[in-house]
Amino acid sequence: MHYTSIHTLNADKKLNFVQKRLWFLFNYLNNLFPSAGLHDIPARNFLADISEEQWNQTNVKSSPSRKLSDLFWQQLPWQLIATELKHINIFDTGCGSGNYGIKLNSYSKGHIGSYTGIDLSQHDNWNTLTNIYPNFQFRSISSDDILNEIPFETNFIISQSAIEHFEHDLYYFEQIREFIGKTSKNTIQIHLFPSSSCLKLYGRHGVRQYTPRTISKITRLFQGFSYSLVYELGGRECNSLHWEFITKPLSQGIGDLRETQTHTYDKRLRQAIVADGKKSYGEPSFYALVIHSNWKNMIFM
Repeated sequence: MHYTSIHTLNADKKLNFVQKRLWFLFNYLNNLFPSAGLHDIPARNFLADISEEQWNQTNVKSSPSRKLSDLFWQQLPWQLIATELKHINIFDTGCGSGNYGIKLNSYSKGHIGSYTGIDLSQHDNWNTLTNIYPNFQFRSISSDDILNEIPFETNFIISQSAIEHFEHDLYYFEQIREFIGKTSKNTIQIHLFPSSSCLKLYGRHGVRQYTPRTISKITRLFQGFSYSLVYELGGRECNSLHWEFITKPLSQGIGDLRETQTHTYDKRLRQAIVADGKKSYGEPSFYALVIHSNWKNMIFM
């Protein structure tokens, strides 16, 4: 199979009543036994820097997982990455409007040599960004067709909230493995995606969520020439806050409380991130998977 889940039903598409029920059932079953047959992947509890400087660079209304993701990208060891790779040449799958190209250029303090964003649909913002940033380019292609579209100079492959939407997510990684095998490049991959907790929090969203067991199906592809580790972002407190401010009120027709209680939400999210950083529940809000191939220095261990 070219996918980590037991199905390829995609909630991004129009599903009938039976398919909707099956989507929930299949994902529930797919999330069972999260550690069965696990390929040993070191796990780290992400300790977010919530200083004013870092916090103020994020959107005040971001969901807990999006806030944590942005803090994670900010806190990457950008100087060490630049030293390891010389020039950081990014390939971003599922780039959307391309705004993460701007963010990463800022977070890295200008260490981005080139940024290539791909998405299934073309976005109006792409032309604007390429005019502002000459080292940016965008292409409208599927994640199933990336092998011949990855620029040769690529050495930093990323995705943000994207692989859960790929029906054939393993095939996406198989193409990356083939690219790295052909080029033998020192290559870093970082992929951020939802945990099993998001089935309850997000409802119908993409194809799947992920567990350590299903993540290990990805990391096995890169054994022998790579090391991998996974960061757990958030936990029970962040998940409870998401349910209270977003999932529950939306299901009740009240609306997203982040819009009407913005200050309270912002304050409580900060508290939740601190609380989750001190504990390890095994219930992260999101995962950040790092795969470093053909390395010189193991900068993430």
